[in-house]
Amino acid sequence: MADQQVSKLGIASVTLKATLAASARLWTSPFKGEKGAHTYFKDVMFAMVRTQLGNLTLAQDRHLNASTTEQYLKSAKDLGFAPESTTLPSGIQGHWIGNKNAKKVILYYHGGGYVVGASAGHFSYLVQIKDLLVAQGVDVGILIPAYDLAPEKTYPNQLRQGVDALRYLIEIEGRSPEDITLGGDSAGGNLTLGVLSHLTHPHPDIPALNLPTRLHAALLISPWCSFNVHTKAYAENAERDMLDDRVLSRWSGAFLGSDSPFAGDFYNEPVLAPAWWWEGTAGVVEEVLFWGGSYEVLIDGIEETAKRFQQGYGGKGGKVAVVISPKAAHVEPVVENILGYKKDSGTGSRIVIGDWLKAKL
Repeated sequence: MADQQVSKLGIASVTLKATLAASARLWTSPFKGEKGAHTYFKDVMFAMVRTQLGNLTLAQDRHLNASTTEQYLKSAKDLGFAPESTTLPSGIQGHWIGNKNAKKVILYYHGGGYVVGASAGHFSYLVQIKDLLVAQGVDVGILIPAYDLAPEKTYPNQLRQGVDALRYLIEIEGRSPEDITLGGDSAGGNLTLGVLSHLTHPHPDIPALNLPTRLHAALLISPWCSFNVHTKAYAENAERDMLDDRVLSRWSGAFLGSDSPFAGDFYNEPVLAPAWWWEGTAGVVEEVLFWGGSYEVLIDGIEETAKRFQQGYGGKGGKVAVVISPKAAHVEPVVENILGYKKDSGTGSRIVIGDWLKAKL
């Protein structure tokens, strides 16, 4: 998205609004009680981020955020690891963290509403996951596809590239699905569910991918399951999360290429899929974790999707765990890194996900 489309004055105006929102929250936060975020610091920062994200345009979103590849190279320098990238068959870059020749691989789809690239918080969190597993004696490589972003590229382009990244690992690198774990947060969790849907119900515009064995596992961190911004959680968690209906409507419209409330389908809006849709998934992945935070605005869609997934996938013998961490916000482990937390901020989210990964890998 070209820079000339971006109003620098507009960005300055949004920045001022966000700063004023944070300043006001410094004084009002102590009086919010349970209506606010988990900690005073988060409450103030979330008020600022909500205001900024809610008032930006798509062009400003992109202008203010580095691409996934740009951020990967910067994070490699900041975090002290050697960058290694692969050009995937679809033409996009796939970026490695850890040992790319390791037997165990996590194929991780980053979040960002399908509009912005992976953040520094994503890469620092993935390095933490890699270090956690290596400390347990598990050599692992994490592949992050730099899939194309909206609005230039709309659905199902990202799904095609997500499937092709998995196809690359299996058909070109010759890896066994049993050694591959899928994962993703927010929009990346949406994409992970879309890939699982495609494996059992091939999308009509994307070549089928037939697996010789089941995938090892799938990790879903705050998956973006529903584009409906009128659920109960949007009201209850309006001041507890960093996202609101304005930014999510903007991003979903850009991803779908439509503002119609009927633009979603079973692949891109998983909450729409009935339980039977997920029955075949028991034949393509061994175990699945749904993680969500009780303070996130997306939690209603996550819980409804997880319920149907349990009925369909679990009903056919698939192992599924659903964990809702109290007082945790959207993609809490990633946001903790963005906000500068060195350890879990008190919700236990990072610990729960880390323990699951250690047990499964």
